[in-house]
Amino acid sequence: MKMSIRSTLLMLLFLVLVLAILINSVLGHMLVRQEVNEVFDAELAVTTKLIKGLLEDDDLMEDLPRIVEALNQSLDHKQPAQRELELYENTRLIQIWRNDGRELLFRSPGAPDHALAPMKAGFYHHKSDKREWMVYVIDLHTKNASGENGPAKDAWLMVGEYPHARQDIIYALGGIFGVSGIVALILCTLIALAVIEYGLGPIRQLGSRLRRRSVDNLQPIQLHRTPKELQPVVDGLNEMFSRLAGGLERERRFVDDAAHELRTPLAVLKLQSQRLQTLPPEQLNEALKELETGTERTSRLLEQLLILARMDNNQQINSSRIDLAEPVRRTLAAMQWQADVHRVELTLDAADNLPAVNMDPSLLEMAVRNLVDNAIRYGGDGHEVETRLCQEGTALYLSVRDHGPGVPADDLQRLTERFFRAGNRYESIGSGDTAEQYQDSGAGLGLSIVSRIMETCGGELLLENAQGGGLRVTLVMPLPQDLQWP
Repeated sequence: MKMSIRSTLLMLLFLVLVLAILINSVLGHMLVRQEVNEVFDAELAVTTKLIKGLLEDDDLMEDLPRIVEALNQSLDHKQPAQRELELYENTRLIQIWRNDGRELLFRSPGAPDHALAPMKAGFYHHKSDKREWMVYVIDLHTKNASGENGPAKDAWLMVGEYPHARQDIIYALGGIFGVSGIVALILCTLIALAVIEYGLGPIRQLGSRLRRRSVDNLQPIQLHRTPKELQPVVDGLNEMFSRLAGGLERERRFVDDAAHELRTPLAVLKLQSQRLQTLPPEQLNEALKELETGTERTSRLLEQLLILARMDNNQQINSSRIDLAEPVRRTLAAMQWQADVHRVELTLDAADNLPAVNMDPSLLEMAVRNLVDNAIRYGGDGHEVETRLCQEGTALYLSVRDHGPGVPADDLQRLTERFFRAGNRYESIGSGDTAEQYQDSGAGLGLSIVSRIMETCGGELLLENAQGGGLRVTLVMPLPQDLQWP
């Protein structure tokens, strides 16, 4: 079962909080134990030194039992304020041994008859199966007959205490740490839950907007608050919506263009087929030729529409390093029959040793075919179509020029628009139009295809009216950057 981001984050954050609180509790327990031991050790040392100061006065030696009784006297548990201090009560164990350790000079009630610790100054921790105590040992000076202090370490003073008070305090503080850790864990979990809900708000908002979005709504998504981590997702979705909108728009335009342009040729084919039914046998051959011409034109129109649709969809173009002169010669040779029909002479002026360029051969032949086809049909019968291929600087220039009337200056920049036909527009065919009129009009897609090919291949299309008449169309194709030439 897949977990949601919210559940995953909450679980991970809860585990991190538990781990942090456990580490904090362990470290806190260790620090508390150290501090409590230091405080009680200091208090034990002060008590021992105080007893030593009192014992070094002979007048107070007989008061030692009373001092021990006072130190070990329990607090009055009847008073609530003092009852709270019961935790800090300690029972003192006092022993005085001679320096050689053979004679126990004094021991307090409850103290064992054996030494509490070794005969050496310092702190000691005694722990056995039955008893445990902390001891501070200090040397004790006694007075001789002359009243002066005797030699050091004449006796050893041992003051001990049972560590139950220390452990009670440590356990009490440990309990406090545990309860406070649980409370902190609950509060932090609630805060983390609120923070996660706030942080996941944009994701929930994004999901909600995507669920409510209609199929035809491809507008960019705008959120009230977009975190930096979510911005790439929103940008990616908006980019995808933009591509989808562009694709749908191209699809719609293709359908509209196809419906618009195919309506007339299909009507022409229908009129021609109807005409065939009424013609005498001797006229059938000529009518069939007209029907074949109309069929070829409709097929060419469909091919052009599909080419435009393929390039509009940014399909992969298979470019390779080619010599332009060869496909241009091949295309001109293939179109010679059309030139013969219109009594047009096709010429090619190509410089020698031209460098190769990156180009799709089929797209190049298509571009040249469209340019030459336009020059043949719109240049007028009996004229010349000049094709020239040369290098200028870092680019190759392929130009096709006819010797027709040219194009009005206002229409020159519109020639690459789809279905635009300068000076000769046949949007549809009516009852008064003839099939021959339509077939000579063209579809207005040739230069659009050439322009799109140049855009796809990184080239440029130039249109100009040539001096002396006619239209010159030039393809500018940049040379590869890795080529070297003088």
